[in-house]
Amino acid sequence: MIKAVCFTGHRPDKLGGYYGERAEKIQNDVFDTLVDVITRAYNNGFHIFISGGALGVDQLAAEAVIHLRDEQKMPIRLVIAKPFPSQSCKWPKSAQNKFDILCEKADHVFNVSEDPYTPEKMTLRNEWMVNRSGCVVAVWNGCKGGTGNCVDYARKMYKPIHIINPYTLEERWELPGKVTW
Repeated sequence: MIKAVCFTGHRPDKLGGYYGERAEKIQNDVFDTLVDVITRAYNNGFHIFISGGALGVDQLAAEAVIHLRDEQKMPIRLVIAKPFPSQSCKWPKSAQNKFDILCEKADHVFNVSEDPYTPEKMTLRNEWMVNRSGCVVAVWNGCKGGTGNCVDYARKMYKPIHIINPYTLEERWELPGKVTW
């Protein structure tokens, strides 16, 4: 089994929004849950964590890995899989700056495809991450969209999927294999 974990999940609009107390609470709770999940994964032999770098869960997961690696001195590695080099170019400047910092702190940044943007490149990035992981962590409410598509691909590839509901923080496994933490 590949000892890497990749993350998929919602953008901020499905995590309480971009601003405000509700958004802050949901996103802080998701961050804390991801810290716990990454710690459990590490304790079960997973040492590489792959994030797609997008706004929302991808960045929360990257921040959780960096927190554990740098502040808790956990010997883990962060890979950011960008769908294409200019991924953040249309984001607000503050979001671009935050993403640049995450990329600087990553152990490796990989561009899955070349510029320019096309919708297919987001799918290719998700498939690249799933194909290089032994397990997928999905912060997902079950709705259709990019996260749902990534979960569907992970199912087709028979990857264990650890699903976290972003609102209740309930965790469950879909286990085509025998992975648990």
